[in-house]
Amino acid sequence: MSFTDNFGNPKGLLGRMMLVSMDREHLPMAQWALKQIRIPDSGKVADLGCGGGYNIRRMLQMSAKAKFIGLDISDESVRKAQKVNKDELGKRVKIIKGSAEELPFKDNSIDLITAFETVFFWKAPEKAFGEIYRTLANEGCLAVINNYGDPNVDWEKKVPCMTRYTAERIAEMLKAAGFDDISVNKKDNLFLVMGYKR
Repeated sequence: MSFTDNFGNPKGLLGRMMLVSMDREHLPMAQWALKQIRIPDSGKVADLGCGGGYNIRRMLQMSAKAKFIGLDISDESVRKAQKVNKDELGKRVKIIKGSAEELPFKDNSIDLITAFETVFFWKAPEKAFGEIYRTLANEGCLAVINNYGDPNVDWEKKVPCMTRYTAERIAEMLKAAGFDDISVNKKDNLFLVMGYKR
């Protein structure tokens, strides 16, 4: 496994170190986005590509009763997210291994799905957005949060497991999957794309 593979699927000691450093680097983006996302007071929230589980911990503080599911393809991420959220594990938090392209959720069962800095690593984003639409409850929301990075850097060359999409391209994929009321909000290189199941 190369160093850059850890961006999409953290493994081993290097992966564990990366989970902590990625949270630190992504904190300003997460804080910016979470000010714009309504976390339900109750119901279910799923964080796809949950990494070390830090955003689940942040969202727990924004809702009194909602239950959270963290999903990640990385065993290291699952272990770290369980540790970070250990006080609520088995109560309001569940962390599981899985992929966005094959969600282990029932139809119409999730009220909010978040995807922080993960879509660029999905192998089949169109399929994943279809799965997300299937599992969202009526009036449910998807929030995709990313940092596009320096547009002058060839990120795909530097990080081969990554494919960058513009906010507009993600909005197009959401529309094709059936989402309504799609919005795009940007700040510098950050973007938040939201869509609803109506």
